[in-house]
Amino acid sequence: MTAIDDPRYQANLQQGGGHPKGQPPNVMGRGEKLSFCIVKYIFFGFNVFIWFLGCGVLSLGVWLHVNRGPYMSLVPAYSFLSASSLCITAGCIILIVGFLGCCGAFLENQCMLIGYFVLVLLIFTLEVTAGTLGIVKQNEMREVLKEEFLISIQQDYHPVVEDQNKDNWRNVMNSLQKELHCCGINNYTDWYYVSAWPNEERVPDSCCVRSLNLCGQLDKSYWYNRGCLEEIEYWFIRNMYVLGVVGITVAVIQILAMVAAIILFCYLRSRKYLL
Repeated sequence: MTAIDDPRYQANLQQGGGHPKGQPPNVMGRGEKLSFCIVKYIFFGFNVFIWFLGCGVLSLGVWLHVNRGPYMSLVPAYSFLSASSLCITAGCIILIVGFLGCCGAFLENQCMLIGYFVLVLLIFTLEVTAGTLGIVKQNEMREVLKEEFLISIQQDYHPVVEDQNKDNWRNVMNSLQKELHCCGINNYTDWYYVSAWPNEERVPDSCCVRSLNLCGQLDKSYWYNRGCLEEIEYWFIRNMYVLGVVGITVAVIQILAMVAAIILFCYLRSRKYLL
């Protein structure tokens, strides 16, 4: 028979007395309390950081939206994929996750911890699903993006425009061609006879190997030969290791956060770990 099962030990507890001499003082030892405190405050601190990160991302998105409009929207038909929209959406989600984690840990609220777990699990599932679809459907996605880019070049690019959305897209496209040293989507011929110059075989000046005045109207020997879609794919291949490490790191952090939330929930649910 264990010490806890001893009738004298149980009778003493029922009478409100202390633990008999030589008997265990508590079902939960100090080591277990310490473990709970460590998990709780590390979880709390981590989610405080997540909350501040969400504030930063949301502020960046609002600033981009107010000052730049749908800045960096490469595909005008999908303006919701602009940098400002993505930052605002991501910032709101991160803020909610951080809030649930902070309050759930600090207040020891089981509902918030479960809500935190479900939300992080949902985000993790969406990430895995998006990554899997991106790998399986990469050829289809490539063709869709290629078609949308070509339509945007043909219809939305103008040297001087009053529409801020189109002006932002023009600036992003020019920056992309300068940074990646490319021209058009497939090659420079994508710029031939676009709505901006319907009767000319020319390109924007951002396609030029060397920056010269009106170089886009010169001979094709002055222009980049490779298309931007090929350069974007090459950039992803070249940085695949970094992207893989970042993806795995984020996944591990999310899994650890879910495990910590469940541990805290179970501790509180059992009513054994009281601070």
